[in-house]
Amino acid sequence: MESSSASSECVIFTVIVPTHRRAHLLFRALQSVKSQHQFQDEESAKVQIIVVSDVIDPATDLVCNQVLEANDIYLRRAGSAGPSQSRNHALQLAEGQYILFLDDDDALHSEWLMELSKNRVLKAGVPVYGNCTVVTERRLSDTTEFLGAQALDCAGKLDIWLHLKNQVHMSCYAFPRQCITHRRFDHFMRAYEDWEFLLGLYREFPACHVPSPASYVFEVHDATTDRRGSSSRATGIDAVLDYLYVYRRYPGPTDEIRRKRSELLARNGLAIPPAYL
Repeated sequence: MESSSASSECVIFTVIVPTHRRAHLLFRALQSVKSQHQFQDEESAKVQIIVVSDVIDPATDLVCNQVLEANDIYLRRAGSAGPSQSRNHALQLAEGQYILFLDDDDALHSEWLMELSKNRVLKAGVPVYGNCTVVTERRLSDTTEFLGAQALDCAGKLDIWLHLKNQVHMSCYAFPRQCITHRRFDHFMRAYEDWEFLLGLYREFPACHVPSPASYVFEVHDATTDRRGSSSRATGIDAVLDYLYVYRRYPGPTDEIRRKRSELLARNGLAIPPAYL
């Protein structure tokens, strides 16, 4: 394990970044946090980054040594690979009043933390979520090729249909620390632990929309991708079992949602009557 010494000063935001052998993408993600526009109130500019790698990787070590500062933490953990346990370790170390999660292949919009620092809803203890820009790219061994981008307005997307499938990318959210202090990501899930985490939170602390760009979500649609959402574990039988697991853990609140759940599973080869969902 490697970590820097934590600052005794007040930390406003903690940005948690799990990573796995994607150093050049991680560099982009970390730079997007470090290059945030300065806040109006300098006292609110305290940002902590926690990077957790689930494998020993010299290139990741180098990036973290280059980018992270005294207030940040870099942890190399043991155990099975996957972002759930990495995020859970980071949550135990987070000092920020507000917590953000950023995948190592995504990035924050440059104004997002400044917008959050002025947001009264977040300061009142309510989770918030913003918009995102979906960027399509090709990924090579140590670089990326931009293909296109589209702004996505997430207003109204977070609603009861979260019980069917995920609605808003995790990188769009900011969480008051007290809302998630005792929550953890389910490391038994193969690919949709973000959704399960958000659904559990939604039932107790529904998030409010902020009409500002929050993150860049990078997507790859060809054979260069290693994104978990495009892997066989996220699209095959493992995905179906993950959906069923979430459905059984959080029963559908309406007849229509239970019917839609049954239809979704049936399209993937699993016939279960709506009454059981």
